[in-house]
Amino acid sequence: MENAHCKSYSNAPSDNTTQKSTSNKVVTSKYTFYSFLPRNLYEQFSRLANVYFLLISCLQLFTSLSPTSKWSTGGPFILILVLNMIREIWEDSKRHKADEEVNNRLVEVIRENGSTESIPWKSVTLGDIVWVKCNHEFPADVVLLSSTGDQGMCYIDTCNLDGETNLKIRNSLAFTASLNDPLKISQLKGYFEYEAPNNRLYTFNGRYVRPAAEDVPVDNENILLRGATLRNTQSIFGQVVYTGAQSKIMMNSQKGRVKISNIEHTVNRLLLGILLFELIVVSAATIGMASWVSSNREAWYLPYVKTQTTANNFEGWITFLLLMNNYVPISLYISMELAKTVQGQQMNWDIEMYHEETDTPALTRTTNLNEELGQIQYIFSDKTGTLTQNVMEFRKCFINTTSYGFGTTEIGIAAAARGTNIQVDQDPTATEAERDKDPNKAQFHRDPKIAFDDIRLLQRHREGGSEGEFINDFMRVLSVCHTVVPEGDLTDPSKILYQAESPDEGALSGFAKALGWFFCGRTSTHTTVDVHGKKEQFEILNVNKFNSARKRMSVVCRTPEGKIMLYCKGADNVMLERIAPNQSQRAPMESALTHYANEGLRTLVLGKKEIPESAWVEWNKVHHAASTALVDRDGALERAAEDIEKEMIIVGATAIEDKLQVGVPDAIATLAQGGIKIWVLTGDKQETAENIGFACRLLRDDMEINYINGSSDDEIKRQLDHILQRNDSYVGKETEHLALIVDGKSLLVLMEESELSQKLLTVAKMCKAVIACRVSPNQKREIVTLVRRGVQPEPMTLSIGDGANDVPMIMEAHVGVGISGNEGLQAVRSADYAIAQFRYLKRLMLIHGRNNYRRVAEVVLYSFYKNMTLVTSLFLYNIYNGWSGTAIYASIILICFNVAYTFLPIIFYGFLERDVNDTTALKNPQLYIPGQRREGFNATVMLTWMLNAIVHCIFVFFLPTAAFAATGMVDLGVYGTTVMHSLVIAVNFRLFLEENYISWISHLVIFVSVALFYFVVGVASNMPLSLTLFDVNLFYGVGKMTFEEVLFYMATLLTIVVANSIDVASLYIARNFFPTPTHIIQERERGYGRNFYNTGDDSGMENEERSVILANAGSPR
Repeated sequence: MENAHCKSYSNAPSDNTTQKSTSNKVVTSKYTFYSFLPRNLYEQFSRLANVYFLLISCLQLFTSLSPTSKWSTGGPFILILVLNMIREIWEDSKRHKADEEVNNRLVEVIRENGSTESIPWKSVTLGDIVWVKCNHEFPADVVLLSSTGDQGMCYIDTCNLDGETNLKIRNSLAFTASLNDPLKISQLKGYFEYEAPNNRLYTFNGRYVRPAAEDVPVDNENILLRGATLRNTQSIFGQVVYTGAQSKIMMNSQKGRVKISNIEHTVNRLLLGILLFELIVVSAATIGMASWVSSNREAWYLPYVKTQTTANNFEGWITFLLLMNNYVPISLYISMELAKTVQGQQMNWDIEMYHEETDTPALTRTTNLNEELGQIQYIFSDKTGTLTQNVMEFRKCFINTTSYGFGTTEIGIAAAARGTNIQVDQDPTATEAERDKDPNKAQFHRDPKIAFDDIRLLQRHREGGSEGEFINDFMRVLSVCHTVVPEGDLTDPSKILYQAESPDEGALSGFAKALGWFFCGRTSTHTTVDVHGKKEQFEILNVNKFNSARKRMSVVCRTPEGKIMLYCKGADNVMLERIAPNQSQRAPMESALTHYANEGLRTLVLGKKEIPESAWVEWNKVHHAASTALVDRDGALERAAEDIEKEMIIVGATAIEDKLQVGVPDAIATLAQGGIKIWVLTGDKQETAENIGFACRLLRDDMEINYINGSSDDEIKRQLDHILQRNDSYVGKETEHLALIVDGKSLLVLMEESELSQKLLTVAKMCKAVIACRVSPNQKREIVTLVRRGVQPEPMTLSIGDGANDVPMIMEAHVGVGISGNEGLQAVRSADYAIAQFRYLKRLMLIHGRNNYRRVAEVVLYSFYKNMTLVTSLFLYNIYNGWSGTAIYASIILICFNVAYTFLPIIFYGFLERDVNDTTALKNPQLYIPGQRREGFNATVMLTWMLNAIVHCIFVFFLPTAAFAATGMVDLGVYGTTVMHSLVIAVNFRLFLEENYISWISHLVIFVSVALFYFVVGVASNMPLSLTLFDVNLFYGVGKMTFEEVLFYMATLLTIVVANSIDVASLYIARNFFPTPTHIIQERERGYGRNFYNTGDDSGMENEERSVILANAGSPR
């Protein structure tokens, strides 16, 4: 039997030892004592730069060709490797402590003759029968054998698994439910046969094989997963089926694909370019050496020149390579990582992204993508729970040609203002009933959370007749066809709490309770409903579960009247395909559904079907066979459900309001002004999705909305071609006045052919907003993939959602954001960042994302700049020393350049810098556009910084050189220290000029970094002559001579004034004659230049006016 690889024998340890299972000891830590060094080194040397520095270090250590200390590269390189190791050890130590605590928790296990033994979790093995008490977690994945709860049921909390806080019911196997003490359970014989370990949290396919008895199906309703907690049940007995790494929680802990930021990709390519440049410079220096040797072979004082060979030239090439190896900045990666780590904490600590109501702060799950948040061009958003609150309120219902419920929603009011008809055709009593509306009379058990106030519904039920029967059937579907778990006093409706797997189910069951159909109890076989004081029991024969593909659920039950009924509820498009033809209620119900959707209400259709006993017996055989299948059980169950869920009678329809979250319209409008295209991908019907689009300001009245929603393949293609022909002048452009709405059925057709999908993408690129309705989770992923791969150059994408159905698109996008909502934490656990409300996305992107993009870009650019300046000075010095490969700097002060004098300032810049304050950034979302265009980090910007480095190096080298030549000072130690001194101050001052946000911290860090130069020079020059490490003995006394030399200070001052005056001048010219939008807004923020930039007080300036001013920026005044 394929895939049936696992067996777990009851009370047979010897048989279980023959099965393939893992230890129950879990290890979430990354390293062990023995694996740390090799694994960490492997990871560090997977970076090209580290391999390069290893090669350089080996050449310096094991050859005599290095012109500097043997440790001039190896020392800093080892320091950076060790710093990374320390960071990894610190992070992994927390995982080790957590593992130790979990693995040593105790659980009772049943042994022979009913004895019990308390053992640590790590000692639990396959087949063990564990005895778990209330409020304790399950030590492994176990099948529930028996429970102290009614009918062998138990309640579990799965928050640790999926983030859902509602309790769930699990059922014992029927034949073991009575084995409720250790002695009885120890006599159980047989074995479980089930599927191989997998990461599917919501499915389990297996069966229990009994000696001389029929096999018993086992599914997810019988499984208790490791990580879940037993609640409201005294104790349970369960048999272990998956242990340790094979348990579902551990199978789900595997990491998804590693996302690498665009800047890091570029840096990796840039390193190759810099390395090529370095090799060219090294080769040029070698040619210079060969040329100089050739022209000086007769020099009597250079006897070795006469015998220099080609092999010596190659050695010279190696010498220059070792001398100029720092063109590749050794501190680049560690600087980026440290800056990004603090950036992540800043996002976590942002009080403006803290949701007090749910006590939920923002969460950075990865820091690799901080800068990506500042370059997003497309946002793909779920609707329910992402744009809306996912807090459902029952508003209206349709029963037997009558719509019950009054009033409308904010979305309905907005739709009515646009001329949309939101009024359902009313019966003659509606107007009078609306005048007499009263929730106290309209509800049997008054619930203050439910605003339903139409008194006609209960009145007509009391009157009886056909309308009363329809109402009774409607309420029966709501109160029986669900998976809700009641908590609290089951005798008092006001003290009951319904734990529902979805907010919709909770709202529907709560409405039924308020109207007097009080769901008050459930066992493994029966559901009890208190109908206006009279209890009715329904025997549950079969359950066909809801999933995102079926979009419906149904139960087969035996009613109190003895009839076998199918009760079903689901999405209207799915249900309408499965109802019997020629029903008079269909047309008015479809009209009501359209009106409900125009109000932005979520709709469901209810249906029923009476099943003859003989027909059910035959179908039940099919269903039972499907439920015990070990191969494709889910598919078999879906096919069985399809057989019974047809030819249904319409019972009615429901309409639930899911209000928009606070701040969503403003967030969407602001993000759109930042040049971001927003696509909403939802499972709702078209009318609902469209009206939500207007309500959240994604769609505007001045937009031309294009629809692709044909009923046939040919019509869908015609619609697409028509849109292209009508808007052919906009192809390749983005317009503000076009929007597109496409449904899931049309997407199925368009995605099948690459030509059609490209046409769809062409249309979508023209539109400012796109809404895809009735889409499945996989279609959401396909849409993200289409944009990522189809738009050129590849745009930066972000997906945001709150539920498990959003995980595919979250994983597919460059950046995934999860909403900590009411649908659990599946989306959050798959995301790169998590926030509690959609409105926080505005701050996450426009403030943190934008700042982090600028910061990380500057960290990279500055790291290359300062090393280019340093190493080019070494190249220039060789002009004066016959290309001998001699270093101008002592090894000790050269070593400290990257790890002391210039290390801290750029790291602090990487998390402190901001060019405008937060309020200004939110008020001017157009400032986000440069990040989308990648203006902060591209080839032009990189070349500009490199040219700046060369110009600085020319001044830093030649001005002190000229000063020393003019005064006759010839000491190499003092000369090299002076040049390094000028270099350190120049590059630190260059970073100071880049800072827009200057605080005492930035001043202090730069001061400390420069002070470290004096400290190193002073200490190193006073080391004992016997100390040869880093060639310190060659530097003895240089510090005293340097600090006493007036030329040291004068040359430095001259160099800094000349070199950095060019930077000051260029910044002045750029800001005053070629201002960017940022420059203009900075001037406004600081209170300057209002008249200068042709405006007055802009406190009342509209976004459109501001956009015009910003658009004109960059032109000379």
